[in-house]
Amino acid sequence: MSTYDPPLPSNRIAEMFDRIHSRYDLLNHVLSGGLDFLWRRRAVREVGVQKGDRVLDLCCGTGDLSQEFAKSGASVTGVDFAAGMLSLARKKYPHLEFLQGDATQVPLDGPYDVAALAFGPRNIHDLQALWREMRRLVRPGGRIMSLELTRPTGILGWFHGLYLRYVLPALGRVISGDNSAYNYLCKTIAHFMDREQLSQSMRDGGLLDVRSIPLTFGIVTVHVARVP
Repeated sequence: MSTYDPPLPSNRIAEMFDRIHSRYDLLNHVLSGGLDFLWRRRAVREVGVQKGDRVLDLCCGTGDLSQEFAKSGASVTGVDFAAGMLSLARKKYPHLEFLQGDATQVPLDGPYDVAALAFGPRNIHDLQALWREMRRLVRPGGRIMSLELTRPTGILGWFHGLYLRYVLPALGRVISGDNSAYNYLCKTIAHFMDREQLSQSMRDGGLLDVRSIPLTFGIVTVHVARVP
């Protein structure tokens, strides 16, 4: 069974995101060159959300993926464990519902048509608990989606490694003023599962028809699966 352990315990990860929440969106946009908007839009398109679908956005952060789902006519609930991130989400998108909670122990009941998360799997210690919880909350035949940073291969992978090691931590430190946070985030990208390992983790979690869609030469990957 595929496993992965982030380098920090869950409570410290939440504290870290609370420390950087006020500049989190700016950092995402700068460090991705603005591509994070396009990645979320593509992920929503790949999961095939229909008007009126009930969508659960786990590890919702400041709510940008929730808003993308809402643009498709879905009814969206966002969940995150970091209070600071949720405070921003509620200010940005007051028309959406957000609540605080752990993605592996969500204080809600389904059924939802879709459960999704963006840039969350590499911060979760027990991915099998995540897939089980998403299965619990989504109706039979419903969809699961993950959007996560991954590592390209070949010569681009070599340059990507240099970017993770030197450029991203320096930019993150300058913009956020928090050196440890972006050192941590770089480590989670560098040591996280590759695209096929994450696919296998979802299969191990009982999800069906798992497919992966690499974006931007494999810098990020969308995974979509079906609940039995």
